[in-house]
Order: sequence, then C-alpha cells, then structure tokens
Amino acid sequence: MGRSLKVKSEYIPRVKQALKRNGYATQQLLAEELGFARSTLNLFLNGKSINNLNFYEICQKLALDYREIADWDELEETAAAMSEDEGENRAADFSKYVERPPVEQLCLETVSQAGSLLRIKSAKGMGKTLLVDRILSQVDKRRYKTVSFSFLQASKRIISDLDQLLSWFALIISKKLGLANLFEEKWQEGLGIYSCTAYFEDHLLKKLDKPLILVLEEIDSLFVYASVADDFLSLFRLWHEEAKNNNTWQKLHLIITYSTENYVPADLNTSPLINVGTEILLPDFTPEQVLTLANKYQANLGKDELQKIINLVGGHPYLIQKALYAITQKQLSLADFEQTAATEAGIYGDHLRGHLLNLQEHPNLAAGMKKVVESSSPVDLGATINWQLHSLGLVNFVQNAVQPRYPLYSDYFRYRLSA
Repeated sequence: MGRSLKVKSEYIPRVKQALKRNGYATQQLLAEELGFARSTLNLFLNGKSINNLNFYEICQKLALDYREIADWDELEETAAAMSEDEGENRAADFSKYVERPPVEQLCLETVSQAGSLLRIKSAKGMGKTLLVDRILSQVDKRRYKTVSFSFLQASKRIISDLDQLLSWFALIISKKLGLANLFEEKWQEGLGIYSCTAYFEDHLLKKLDKPLILVLEEIDSLFVYASVADDFLSLFRLWHEEAKNNNTWQKLHLIITYSTENYVPADLNTSPLINVGTEILLPDFTPEQVLTLANKYQANLGKDELQKIINLVGGHPYLIQKALYAITQKQLSLADFEQTAATEAGIYGDHLRGHLLNLQEHPNLAAGMKKVVESSSPVDLGATINWQLHSLGLVNFVQNAVQPRYPLYSDYFRYRLSA
C-alpha cells in the first residue's frame, strides 16, 4: 500500500453502514477501541486520506476489504483544501482523558507566549492528537484564531517537491483563514522559502486581527524526502527566530506534532528543528494514571490486576486503553489477555505486525532487535541502531545501551525473529 489511502467515494455509504453493522453505535466507540483520535476515524468515514496502516486497521475492525474500497489513485492537491477547518471545529471527547502533569500545563504556557513554537513528538499511540485537542480546548477562543491540518493529506507529488510544498502549504492556510483570494493575488512563485516567508509576513499575518495558533500535524510525513524536509522545516526555525524582535511574527504560535517512527531511515540529528522552541516527548502513563484511566472505563480491576497489564505493556496509552476496552466490553478475560497479548491472535496483533513490517524493511534493525530480545541484559548496538530502535518505540535506553521497551515486545520478537 501507499503512504496514505482514502475510501473511494462510491464506498462511503458502505463503510458508514459497516460501523453500526459491527456493533459500534458511535464513531467514538470504535476510535477508543482502536486507540485513534476521533478525527482520524471521521476522515476515513468521509473519504479523506489517512495513514495507510491506520486505514488497514480500521478495515480489519469493520470487516472491510481494503483492496476493494481504497482509492489507489494519486491524492489530489485539493484534498486538504476541501477538508473542514479542524482548528476551529475539531472536538474531542475528554471523558477518558488522563492528564500527565506537567505536560499539559507546560504546553499551554508555551502556546500562550508570543511567537512560540511547541514541538510534540512520540511514537504512535502515545496521545499526541488528543493532547493537541486538549490544548486547543483550553485556549481563550476570543484571543486567538486557530487553524489545523495534517500533512498526511498531501500527495507524494507535493511533498517531494519544495516549491509545490511551499505553495500548497500557503494556499491551504489561506483557504482555512478565508483568504484564498489573497494567495492568488500575492503569492510569488519560484523564490523558494523566501516566497513563503514574504507571503506570511507581508500579507497573511498582517491581515489577521488576532494571533494565529497554527497546528501542523503528522509533519513526519515529510521525513522520507530528507532534502525537502530540511528546507521546509527551516522555515519554522527562521520564523521562530524572527519572532524575538518582529511584532508581525509574534502573532504566529506554532504547534508541530510528529511520530518518531518516521525518523527511520531519515537522519534527523541535523534537523533544522533541533533545539528550537519547546519540545515535549510524551511519557508513558504512571501506575496511578493507569488506575485513573481504568476507573474512567469502570473496569472494576484492582491494583494487582492492573499491574498484570502493566507488566506486559508498561504505561503505553494505546496498549493500556486497548486492554481496558477489551476487558470491560467482555471481549476477553484478564487471563486470556495475559495468554494471548504477545501473539498475533491477541488484541495487539495488528500493532505487532506493523512493528515487524518496519523491522523487515530494515534488516540491520531486525538483526539489532533480535540481539536485544535474546539478551538478558542491555545491549549496545551502536549509537545509530540504538537510536533508530528507540525511535520506533521498541526499546528504552539504559545509559548507552538498550533493552526491550515492554515484555510484550520481548516475547513477540523473540519468537518472530528467532529464525
């Protein structure tokens, strides 16, 4: 499959019917079970492009043949332009949201600063999207204009060419602000990053009567095109630096999210975003936070029972939530969970296969992970391999060495990589 997929328009009624046919009264219920943001599921159900692995997992859950319903044609440049302004209209159900102090407060304080740049990164499933929704729900809507969109909605043709990416980026922001005519009148082609900087400074930002919170999600989609990504990301370093002395740039408040999986095989040690702004690396839930989440699910599990889940998956938000949902919905017992969790027949089958696919695409990483899971003590595979496996979310650092992040991964990959 390609990097991103969408449902063919003629199949949209069918996928919406599949939601109820499979026992999901609301989109939120399915989103919770999958561990996705509701906005991701909404994009899928309305024929908008999403990450290919997310597309596949939703199809699996709804018993849909992804090969039949997927639109395999090149995504058009207009896809993002036609999507709803999520920055102003996106909504999230926070009934099961668990705070991870001081993360939320630090994010809110950063975003409130003039000319700020907030970078939120983690492996997938750690809650980046929901955290952003939380931040946006807490800012004073009377003081800020908010725009948000995902780079997953850009075609390969766009993100592989710097000039196309810059003009696409400026056009989409302009349309979401209701200033498409301004783009048509003022955009200058062929001047590289200067075109974008001049357009934002001289025209777009000056048109706004209040500061703009600009949320750029899934920016890691660009990492596969390293030279384009480096040039494009340098914009945000430049704009953040300009904001220190320029009142116009102080009106721009940036939130950038990215998944660390796409660091592989890219080498971002020299990324233009290194040491720029405030970086948030989302942590696992603590045992107390797992208990809070279990109570929100009315799981009726004691601390000792919850510890059995933690013993397998640590405090990984998606993995914990998936286990709690399955147990509370009586899809399986705690004993069954312990027995099947690290197998492809268990509830984490798609998650584990996705990681296996990543390793198989990079034999050096598969060989490194094999050494890690077969060792009884932390292993030093060298700075690069250690860092890449950590970016995939598979290992934790122990000084200069690494060890499996969770027993779930130890058990699964010890079996799968044994050949």
